[in-house]
Amino acid sequence: MTDRSLRHLIKLAGLMTAAVLATVCVTACGSSARSLNSAKVERAIAKSIVQERALHATVACPSHVLQAAGHTFTCTARLDVGTYPVTVTEIDTTGHVRYRDERPLITLNIAKIQRAIGASAFSQRRLRATASCPAEVLQRAGLVFWCTAKIDGDTRRYPFKVNEVDNAGHVQYYGL
Repeated sequence: MTDRSLRHLIKLAGLMTAAVLATVCVTACGSSARSLNSAKVERAIAKSIVQERALHATVACPSHVLQAAGHTFTCTARLDVGTYPVTVTEIDTTGHVRYRDERPLITLNIAKIQRAIGASAFSQRRLRATASCPAEVLQRAGLVFWCTAKIDGDTRRYPFKVNEVDNAGHVQYYGL
């Protein structure tokens, strides 16, 4: 190998080492952009739903949201039955947000549905029954959920499929 070839290989090895080090630095150093504390936003939304609507929702927001004034994203509030979108807008670059719902958060009158199932059992079969349904059900056409009825003097529970037929709280239910 000549001196010229050796110098060329050393120069090439030096360039490759520099390229590898630059890649490692970019990967290790990461981005200087900060992420929003999504867990804090989730807790704040859940707390406001409890305070304003007396509903206990589980809220999930995207886990990696960059902190940027004006950035908008959607979190999801989950009730016992149904999910509800909450729009979040970052109002500055320090993690302050404003959130709102696109449509009213309305839940079904579960006590009324439970009474209706019990009344149906009595009128159709002369059986006294107590129905039990999920406590917090979003009022939205197309949602389906299950209730159970317990007949007085019987330990078994009988399932009822409940369909929301419109956005006004009307339902149909079927004993199975």
